[in-house]
Amino acid sequence: MIGVPMDVITLALAALATARLTRLVTRDVIFTVPRDRLIVALPPRLDPVAYLLTCDWCASVYVGAGVGAAWWAWGDTRWFMAAAAALAFSHITGWLATREER
Repeated sequence: MIGVPMDVITLALAALATARLTRLVTRDVIFTVPRDRLIVALPPRLDPVAYLLTCDWCASVYVGAGVGAAWWAWGDTRWFMAAAAALAFSHITGWLATREER
């Protein structure tokens, strides 16, 4: 995989997977309790870490770095593509669901 450029489809899946994982970390209700407990447990000098757990823009840099590292290590495997696709599909579905009439 070293030296092989990321194709457009993999890039799109990885970008959408990054968006989905970022939302899980920063805003999704399923992680509210652990996120809030971690924020409360942090000493005041680590207030920037608490901000990182709620800021989409900030967290996406680190989440994206993790997704990029995973792509670098396992990007040519089926499990990486399946995981990235599942996260990408989830993000697109969630985004579309917010635009539907209820």
